[in-house]
Amino acid sequence: MQSVDEVFLDDVLKKASTNEAVHAGDYSRLTALFVPTLPSSTRSRAFLALSSICDQQRRSTLEDDPGTHNISRLFLPTVEERLADVEEQALLEAVSFVSALFAVDWQSGSAIFIHEGFQDSVMDSLELFPSSTSLPSAVASILSSACGHKLCRSVLLARCSTWLESTFHYNADVKLKAAVSLALLKLGQGTESKGVEVTGLTENAGDRLSVQKQDELYKSLRDTIVGSGDGVQDVADAVEGLAYLSTKPRIKERIVNDDVLLKTLVSFKTFMRRRSTQVVETGTIPFGLAATIANVCAYRPRLTEEQAQIDRLKRMAQPGASKSDQASGGLSEDELDSDDLVRIRGKRLVESGVADLLVAIGRSTESTATRMIVGKALLDLIEDKDNRGNILQAGGTKTLMVLIRASQQTASTESSKANTEFADLLSIQALAKLAITSSPMQVFGPNENASVEAIKPLVCLLSHSSSTLLQRFEAMMALTNLSSVSPDLTDRITQTEGLLSKVEFLLLEEHQLVRRAATELICNIVSGSEFAFNRFSGDGSSDSSGSLNQAKSRLHVLVALADVEDMHTRLAASGALASLTGSSIACRLLILLEFEHHQVLTVLKQLIDPSLEEELDNGSVTPNPGLVHRGIAPSKKAGKKTAAAPKKGAASTGTTKFAKADWKEGFKKKQVGVSDMTLLTKISNESINENLEKRWKNGEIYNYIGSVLISVNPFRDLGIYVDSVLQSYKGKNRLEMPPHVYSIAESAYYNMNAYRENQCVIISGESGAGKTEAAKRIMQYIAAVSGGEDSSIQQIKEMVLATNPLLESFGCAKTLRNNNSSRHGKYLEIMFNDRGEPVGAQITNYLLEKGRVVGQIDNERDFHIFYQFTKAASPEQRELFGLQGPDAYAYTSRSGCLDVQDIDDVKDFSDTIKAMQVIGLSDHEQSEIFRMLAIILWLGNVQFTEKDDGNSQIADTSVVDFVAYLMETESALVEKVLTIKVMETQRGGRRGSVYDVPLNPAQANSGRDALAKAIYNNLFEWIVSRINISMKPQSATAQLIGILDIFGFEIFQDNSFEQLCINYVNEKLQQIFIELTLKTEQEEYVREQIKWSPIKYFNNKIVCDLIEERRPPGIFAALNDACATAHADPAAADNSFVQRLSALSSNPHFDSRGSQFLVKHYAGDVMYTISGMTDKNKDALVKDILDLVAGSGNQFLQTLFPDRPDPNSKKRPPTAGDRIKQSAGALVENLMRAQPSYIRTIKPNQNRSSSEYDIKAVLHQIKYLGLQENIRVRRAGFAYRNTFEKVVERFFLLSPATSYAGDYIWQGDTRSGCERILNDTGIAKDEWQMGVSKAFIKNPETLFALETMRDRYWHNMAGRIQRAWRNYQRYRMECAMRIQRFWKNNKESIVYSQVRDYGHQILAGRKERRRFSLLSYRRFMGDYLDVNGNSALGEELRDVCGTGTEPVKFSSRIQLLVSKFGRSSKPSPRFLVMTSKAVYILITTAKDGQTITSLERKIPLITIKSIAMSSLRDDWVALNCTISEEGDPVFSCVFKTELATHLLQLTQASINLLVGPTIDYAKKKDKRAQIKFIRDETVPRDDLYKSHAVHVPTGEPASSQSRPAAKRKAGVVRPITQGKLLRKGGPDKPKTASRPRPAPRALPGKAAAAPPSFSTTSAASSPPAAPKPPPAPVVKNSSSGPPAPPPPPPPPGRPAAPPPPPEPEVPMYKSKFAFQGQEGEMSLSKEDLVELLEMDDNGWWLVKKDGVEGWAPSNYLELVPPKPAATSAPPPPPPANRRPPPAPTPAQTATKSTPAAAPKIAVKSVVADVSAKPVSVFPGMGPSNGSPTPWKKTPVSDVSNESSPVSSRPGSSLANKPPPPVAAKPKPAPPPIGSKPKVPAKPGKPPVPTAPRPVSSAPTIPSRPGGGGAKPSGGAPGQLDLAAALARRAQRMADDD
Repeated sequence: MQSVDEVFLDDVLKKASTNEAVHAGDYSRLTALFVPTLPSSTRSRAFLALSSICDQQRRSTLEDDPGTHNISRLFLPTVEERLADVEEQALLEAVSFVSALFAVDWQSGSAIFIHEGFQDSVMDSLELFPSSTSLPSAVASILSSACGHKLCRSVLLARCSTWLESTFHYNADVKLKAAVSLALLKLGQGTESKGVEVTGLTENAGDRLSVQKQDELYKSLRDTIVGSGDGVQDVADAVEGLAYLSTKPRIKERIVNDDVLLKTLVSFKTFMRRRSTQVVETGTIPFGLAATIANVCAYRPRLTEEQAQIDRLKRMAQPGASKSDQASGGLSEDELDSDDLVRIRGKRLVESGVADLLVAIGRSTESTATRMIVGKALLDLIEDKDNRGNILQAGGTKTLMVLIRASQQTASTESSKANTEFADLLSIQALAKLAITSSPMQVFGPNENASVEAIKPLVCLLSHSSSTLLQRFEAMMALTNLSSVSPDLTDRITQTEGLLSKVEFLLLEEHQLVRRAATELICNIVSGSEFAFNRFSGDGSSDSSGSLNQAKSRLHVLVALADVEDMHTRLAASGALASLTGSSIACRLLILLEFEHHQVLTVLKQLIDPSLEEELDNGSVTPNPGLVHRGIAPSKKAGKKTAAAPKKGAASTGTTKFAKADWKEGFKKKQVGVSDMTLLTKISNESINENLEKRWKNGEIYNYIGSVLISVNPFRDLGIYVDSVLQSYKGKNRLEMPPHVYSIAESAYYNMNAYRENQCVIISGESGAGKTEAAKRIMQYIAAVSGGEDSSIQQIKEMVLATNPLLESFGCAKTLRNNNSSRHGKYLEIMFNDRGEPVGAQITNYLLEKGRVVGQIDNERDFHIFYQFTKAASPEQRELFGLQGPDAYAYTSRSGCLDVQDIDDVKDFSDTIKAMQVIGLSDHEQSEIFRMLAIILWLGNVQFTEKDDGNSQIADTSVVDFVAYLMETESALVEKVLTIKVMETQRGGRRGSVYDVPLNPAQANSGRDALAKAIYNNLFEWIVSRINISMKPQSATAQLIGILDIFGFEIFQDNSFEQLCINYVNEKLQQIFIELTLKTEQEEYVREQIKWSPIKYFNNKIVCDLIEERRPPGIFAALNDACATAHADPAAADNSFVQRLSALSSNPHFDSRGSQFLVKHYAGDVMYTISGMTDKNKDALVKDILDLVAGSGNQFLQTLFPDRPDPNSKKRPPTAGDRIKQSAGALVENLMRAQPSYIRTIKPNQNRSSSEYDIKAVLHQIKYLGLQENIRVRRAGFAYRNTFEKVVERFFLLSPATSYAGDYIWQGDTRSGCERILNDTGIAKDEWQMGVSKAFIKNPETLFALETMRDRYWHNMAGRIQRAWRNYQRYRMECAMRIQRFWKNNKESIVYSQVRDYGHQILAGRKERRRFSLLSYRRFMGDYLDVNGNSALGEELRDVCGTGTEPVKFSSRIQLLVSKFGRSSKPSPRFLVMTSKAVYILITTAKDGQTITSLERKIPLITIKSIAMSSLRDDWVALNCTISEEGDPVFSCVFKTELATHLLQLTQASINLLVGPTIDYAKKKDKRAQIKFIRDETVPRDDLYKSHAVHVPTGEPASSQSRPAAKRKAGVVRPITQGKLLRKGGPDKPKTASRPRPAPRALPGKAAAAPPSFSTTSAASSPPAAPKPPPAPVVKNSSSGPPAPPPPPPPPGRPAAPPPPPEPEVPMYKSKFAFQGQEGEMSLSKEDLVELLEMDDNGWWLVKKDGVEGWAPSNYLELVPPKPAATSAPPPPPPANRRPPPAPTPAQTATKSTPAAAPKIAVKSVVADVSAKPVSVFPGMGPSNGSPTPWKKTPVSDVSNESSPVSSRPGSSLANKPPPPVAAKPKPAPPPIGSKPKVPAKPGKPPVPTAPRPVSSAPTIPSRPGGGGAKPSGGAPGQLDLAAALARRAQRMADDD
C-alpha cells in the first residue's frame, strides 16, 4: 500500500506531465521529500516529480533560457524559509533538496547555490548542530555537487573550503570523508576538458592539488573502498572520487599495482549483476568504476606536430610543472602514459578480471554516459590483441551489442537519427576489432542472427561523417570477414543502404590500407552476392547507357587498382576482376575500356607475367602466383596458358619496376576556390585576384572563364604534364575534368573533327607568363591523341614536336622577366586529313628581335643557341670554327650573364641537334648553320680603334682573317667593308663618281653589327622555311589547328622600336579578343533580337589606329615619312619623326614628350625612346655588305641573301614597320578564319618565384586583360550559337519528330524544326533562345549533353536492332524447344506404345485381360525396379546379379511358386531381373537382424523353350526350360504380358508362347506337374493359388485392345517466356499493319539522297542501243522532288482503225542469266519470262512461271518493255480490270524511283578542291555512294551480261535452307601500282633548300570487293580515275531511276 507521500508525489507527477497547475504548497511539500532518512521508493518518486516540474517549466516559454529563473523562483522561497528555521530537520530538508536539484537541473541548483546568503546559511547550520551526523553528510554532498561546476567554484566561500579541509583531516566518518574528498577533487580541477568528457570528469582533475595532497586523497579514497565490506552505498562518492583522481598517470600506476584495490573493484561485479535482476541502490558506482578503468587504460591521443608543440608550451607555462612531471620511478607523466606502459596496465586489468566487471556494468546500467565510458574502456583494452581472447570469453561481444543497441535507441529518441542510427561509435569500433581478430563464429557464435545484427552498426561506422580513416578501415575489414561466412550474409551486407557507394568512394582513398580494405571487401561481395556482381558487371542493368557507364567506371577503377604498388590491393582487385569476367557484359565493357585507354590488357598481362612490361631498367619480376591465377579471366574458350617467352635482350635475373597506371585516372581531385570564375558569387577584379591567388598557392594554376583558360605561371614543376594526366583528358569535355591546357587542346581537336572547322588557339599575356610552355603542351597533346599509325603521320608528329627545342634555341633568350623568353612570334598551323590525322604543318615567323644578337642589357643573354654552341660543341667543330667558351666573345659576354639557373645549355644543345635530325637537316646543312653562328661570334670580336685622323682601324687583323676564312672570302675585302663605305653619286639619273669614305669607330661598329644581325635574321628565316619544307603536307588537307605563340607585352626602362612592334602585335591580338568575345557577340545579340543586358568594355581599336592608320597618319606612317625625307642622316630622320608625331597629340592615348613619346596601351602606359627608331625602321644593308656576301665562296651564305634591292627602282622598299604591320594583318586574317580558343596567361611576380604572389601586379594584369568584363559577358551570354540549318543538320536525330531511322523527315521550316529538337530533348526553356536566323544555347553543359546524346544515337539504334533480333531469336528458340519437347514426349510414347502393341499381337486374343492393363496411359516401361538407375535398391540388385554395365530390359517383383518337402507349394516373394542374356531370380532373407539379397537362380535365355500362360485373366507364368535339377520356374507377375513381350523380342521370337486352360511345367528333373485354372467369381481381386489350382474371376475379353489415349484437359496455353513477340498476337494470327514509314527529306541546304537501285549492273556497261524500259510502278514519294514531265506526244499521223479491247497489262520480267534454284526457289533459263508477284527489299522477288511460284534473285531479272501503241491516237485510259501492282514496302518506296524522270548526268572528270571543307554525311543527306545507309559498304562491280552477280538468300519462310552456291562474278586483277615520281636532281646553287623526303605519288584507293581499286587518270589501261568512277556511279544511278 502506498504511503501518503507517494500518493502526493504521484499526483504532482500527473499534474506536471499533463501541464496542469501545481499549487505553491505542493512545491513546499516536495522540498521535504529528499532527506536520506526517507524510503528509497519515496525519494525516487520525488526525483521523478522534480524532473517533471523542471521540464515543464523549461517547455512553458519560448525565450532563450528562462527556465532556470522560473525554477529557482518557485523553490527559492521555500529553501530560504527552511534555512531560516532553527530546526535540524528543516535545515536538512533544504540542503538535501538543493543537492537533489543539482542532480536534476544543475543550472537551477547553481542559481540557488550562488544566491546571496545561501552558503552562509548552510555553514551556519553546521555550527548550530555540531553533533549532527546527517547534516554534515548533506552539506558535503551539496558542496561536492557544486564544486563540479565552474560557476559555483568561482563563488565558493573560503569558510566552505576550510570546512572541507578540516573535515578531511580530522573527521573519522568514512562516508563523510569520501564525500569531502570528492568535493576537494572537484574543487581542484582545471577548466580544460581533455579526458572523459562526461559530467565534468576531466584529465585535469587535481591539477591544482599538490602531489602530497593527491596522495592523501588517494589513500583516503582507497581505504574507504577497500574497507567498505558489504556497504556498497557508502562508497559511491569514494569510487567517483577515484575516477576523478585516476586521470593522473602516477595514480594510474598505483591503482594497477594495488592488488587489493583491484580485487575490491572487481568484486563490485556481483552487485552489478544483482542490479540487473533486482533493484539495488548503487548511486554513481557504475559510472565511477567504468570511468576509473577507462582512465587507467586510456591511450594518449595522437597529436599532430603543431598540437604537440602547443601542449608542451602549456605544460611549461603551468607552475610547478617540472616538479609534478616527475612521477614514480623517476619517470615523467608523458613517459608513464606511453603506449607501452598503457598496454601493460591494460593487461594487468584484464588479468585481474576487469573484463567481467565492464561486462556486468554494460549490461546493467541505464545511463547513457556510463555506457559510452564502458565502450571506450573496452575499446582501449581491445587495442591490445593479447586481451581480445579474454574479453571474448567474458562476453564482450554481447555487451558491445547491448551498448550499440542502446545507443541506437538513444539516437532515435533524441531525434538525432538524421545523422546516424548509432551514437556509440567507440563500441562499434571495438566490435570491429574483435571481428577482425577472430572468425565470425568465435565472435558472434553459431547463430547467424547475431552476425546479421552486427552488419548495420559496422556500416554506420564506415559511413559516419565523423569516422576516422582507422575506423573505416576496421569496419571494412570486419565486413570482409563477415562476408566470408555465407552467401546469405554477403547478400545482406551488400544490400545495406549506402554501403556499396561508400566503399566505391573509398576505393579512391589516398591511404593505402583503406584502399586495400575497400578492394578486399569488393572482392568478397562480388564473389558472393549476385546484387554486387550485377552492379559491377553490368548484368541485369537496364538498357540505359547510364547504368552501363557506371559499371564501366567501376570496372575501370578495379583495373587501375590491379596495377598499384601494394600487392594485397592488386590481389584483391584482380580477384574481383576474375569473378566479374564471368559476365559477358563485363567482358565487353573491359574491351571497351581497352579501346578507350589501352590499359586493360596491359594490366592483365602484368598480372600474369610482369616481365612482359618493358621498362627502362631491363630486368624481370617473379610473378606472384595469386596474381597469375587472378589475372586470367575465366573463359569457356580459354585454352592452355603457356608462359610468355622473355623479351629479347632482357636479363635473366634481376628485378623490374614496371610502370603503374594512375588509379586516379578520370577522377577530379578536391579543388580550392572556384575553377570556373563565372561561378564567383561576387564579380570584381579583387574577387578574381583572390580566387587566382588561393588556387595558385594550392598548385591549381588553371582557371576557366567559360571556354577561356586563365593560366598563372607556377615557376615550378607541378607534375601535371605527365602522360597519365594527358591520357585522362582524352575524349573528355572541359566540364568533366579540372581546368588544364590539355582541355583546351582537346576541345579544339574535337571541334575540328566534329564540326569540320579550322581551329586556332590564341595564347596571350606578358613576357614570362608561360605562353611558350602552353604552346608546347598543346602540341604535345595533339600529337598524342591525333592517332594515325602510318609512318609518315608519325614522322609529322615528331617534326612538330621537334620544332619546339629547335626554335627555342634560335628564337628564345633570357631576359630580366623570363629565363626562356620568346624573342620572336610564331604561328604554327598543324594540318589534318579528314580522319583527324596530322599530315603536315607550317610555321609563320613574326619579328625576330635581331638587335639582341649584338647587344643586351645587364643580366640578360643573347639567344640560347650561342651559349649552347660555345659550351657543347664537338672537338671537330671547335677545331673547324675556332670555338672557345662564351666568355671569349663580345656578343655573349657583354651582359655578364653566361649561365642560367634552370637551363642546361649542354643538354639543350643535344636536344637541338636531335631536333635538326628529326626535321631532316643534313649534316652539311647543320655544319653551315654552325658556320654562320661562328661568323657572328667572331664578327663581334672585331674591334676598332681610332686613328689620328678620326677614322677607324681594326685592332686585331687576325680576327678579320678568321672571319674571312669562315666566310670563304678575302681578308682584305672584309677589312675594307668594315672600315670603308663606298659612296656613288648620281647626276640626272646617270651614274656619277664613286668615293671611298672612311668610317669612324662608331660607324664601323654599327656596320659590323648590321652584318651580324642580318646574317642571324636571315639564318633564322631560312631555318623556319626549311622546317616548312620538311613538314609540307603530302596529302590533301581537310582542316587545321593553329597555335599562336608570340612575344608578350613588354615594358622596359628603355623601350625602342622593337618594343613598339611587339606591343602593337599584342594590341592586335587584344583587338581580336575584344571583337570575338565582347563586341561581335553583343552586336550579334542585338541583330538576332536576343534578350540581353549590354556590358561595357574598353575597345582598343583606337590604340591600333593610333599605330597603324595611314589617314590620319599613325606612328608607323609618320616613321616611314621621316625615313623617306631624311634617309641619309639618322639624326635628321629622328628629328623629322619628332615633328611628325606632333600631329598625333589630339589622340587621348598618345603623348609626345620631346625625344620620347607615350602610348597608353591596354596593358599599361609605355614610354618609347625615339633615338635610333628611324634607322631600325629602314632595316637596310649597305651595298658594300651585300657585295661582300655575293662575292663569298660559301653557297649557303649566298642562299641566306637571295634578294638584293634594285638601285634603279624608284619604289620605296618596305620598311620594318610595313612588314610587321603586313604580318600582323595577315595573322589577324588567318585567326579570324578559324574558330578561336583563348588562353590568357598571367605572371604572378617579377622575380620568377614559386611562392611569391604579387597582388598588385596580378590585379593590373586582370584589369588590362578584361577578365571582369569577360566574366560578365559569359554569365549573361550564350556559349553556343549556330544557324537553324546547322543545328538541325547536327542534331535532327535527337527528336522522333525530325528523324526516323536516321532519315530527316521534318516537314516544317528549320526554325520550327530546331525548336522542336530542343523541346524534345528536354532542355529547359531558359537554356536556349531562338533568334532571327540562329539558335542560341546558354550553357556549355547543354551543348555537351546534346553532343553526348548524338554520339549515343547510333549506338542506341544498333542496340535496339540487336535487342529486337535477340528477342526474335529467343522467341524462335523457345518455339523450337516446345516443338522438340512435344516430339520427344510423343516419340517416347510411341516407342512404349509399339512395345505394348507387340504384346497384344503375341497374345493373339487367346488370354483374358486385366482391366488395368488396358488403360490408355499404361506403358511398357520395362525396368520397374530401377536397376539401370541410381536408386539404392537398383544398385543392390545390379551388384547381386553381377550384370555390371549390361542394360536391364525388364525387372519386377514376382511371387515364385516354391515347393518344399512334405508340404504343398506356396508363393514366395522374389525379384526378377532380365537382361539380353539371362533371367535372374533374387531372394531377400533375414539373417542376424539384417536383410540380405542373394541370387537364387540364373536362367540363360537360350535355355528357355517356351512360356506358358493360362487363358484366364490370372498373372501366372511358367518358363519352360531345358531339363535341370531346379525344374521350371512358375511365378505370378503383374507385368506378365510385358515380360513375355521382352522375352520374345530378345530371343527374336524363338520362344513359343503357350496359352491354355492349364500350365504344364517340370517340377523337378524327372517330375512334371500341372496347374489348373478355375473361373471363380467369388475371388475378390487378382487370383488365388491353392494346391495346384488357381481361382480367378472373369476378366476383359481376350480380343480387347488398349483404350484410346485420353484427351488432354483443356486449359490456357503456356505463354512464351523467352524473348518478346515483335508484334501483338503470334504466328497463328494475321500480322497487323505496321505504322507507315515517314518519307525522308533532304536536310536543309542539302541535295536529296539518291535512292539505291535493285540492279547492280553498271549503266555504262549496258549496250547503248538498248531501248530504255518503261518505269516500273512505284509509290509516289513526297520527298523525291517534283514529278517528272510527261513524255512528248508522238507525231500526228493518219487515222487508224480502233484498237482492240485492251488486255490486262501485267509487268513481265526477263531473266538475264541462268539460275538453278533449290527448294522454294524458281529455276530459270536465260531469256525466260516471268510474272512478278512480290518484290522483297532483301534482293529476292517472288515470281510466277507457268503457274508455278518461287523466289528468284532480283538482279537476274530485267523489266520487259511493253508493246508500243498500235496507233498515234491518244493513249486509252487504263483498263478497269488491270491487275494493280503489289503495294511496296517502305523500304521499296524509298529505294524505287522513276528512271524517266531522272536527268542524264554527263560523265566528266572531277578535281577535288583541297581547300574546301569536307561535308559530313548524315542520314538523309546525299552520301557518296548514293545510299541512305552510307555506313554499309556495297560492292561496286563492272558486270558483264554473262556473269552471275553474288547476292544473298531470301529471308522468307519458303527458303530457310542454306543458300545454294551461285557462280561468283569474275574479279579483275588488281591494277598495277604506279611508279613514284622521281626526285629532281639537286641544282648546283639552289635558291632554297630542297626537301630531303621525295614527294610520294597519289595514294592508291584500296580495291573494293569484287572490283579493282581506283587509280589516277592516265594510268595503266583499264584503270579508272576516282572522279570519273564517282561520275559513272552517279550516271548509273540516274539510269536506274
